[in-house]
Amino acid sequence: MPNILKTRGIVLRTLPFKESSLFCSIFTERFGKLRLVAKGARRPKSKICGTLEPFTLSELIFYKRESRDVYTLSDAVIIENFQDIRSSQSKFTACEAICEFIDKTTVLEEPNRQLFLETIEFFEKISITDDRIAGYWSLLMLFKLLKFAGLQPHLKDCVRCHSMIFDKSIINFSISAGGLVCEKHFDESVIKIDKEAIKTLINASNNIFPSDINPGLFPSLKNLLEAYIFYHINGLTLNTLRFIKI
Repeated sequence: MPNILKTRGIVLRTLPFKESSLFCSIFTERFGKLRLVAKGARRPKSKICGTLEPFTLSELIFYKRESRDVYTLSDAVIIENFQDIRSSQSKFTACEAICEFIDKTTVLEEPNRQLFLETIEFFEKISITDDRIAGYWSLLMLFKLLKFAGLQPHLKDCVRCHSMIFDKSIINFSISAGGLVCEKHFDESVIKIDKEAIKTLINASNNIFPSDINPGLFPSLKNLLEAYIFYHINGLTLNTLRFIKI
């Protein structure tokens, strides 16, 4: 007899599988990221079809046979479908980037309840915020999630010598060193960035997201994030990042 399991889960992505099924990547509260097959989910009368929309939070029931490498979804009930996210292009793209990051940086069946809860909290916040700041918030959330990959940038002082460097309006961020550096420890991977942008990242790490934004900071934050992820996560590129705009 297969072991029947139950947990809450967030749909990260789905792919068509065979004639009428879906192959799903779902981040769960109890078991971390799982790969599941939802048999018949693409049929018009399937009762679980709507539970597998992007970002949907559902209560899942599934099982795994010893001879199989993936789980089989047997039932799902929607807890929150975040319709406000799916009805907004900017919010949809912003959350899509979060899901892509989680899908590409987490290990299968490695529980991380804090990551699960923070992702839900972000979806709840962005669903009721203004469309124009969704992309900006997505960048900040991605920086925040770096801590779960063990790659949280050092933003307090110089990562090399710990000297204070917030006396200037433009600050050096060393991609290779993983944080801020003083002029003495300047290296070829340094990206110059506005002090206001760094303070925004620090606030985001403390779960403080701005209700008003400075559009001028967006390009430098996006460039910094892309370079940092590429350098520290084996050349990883988030495909959805190029669609994030403000």
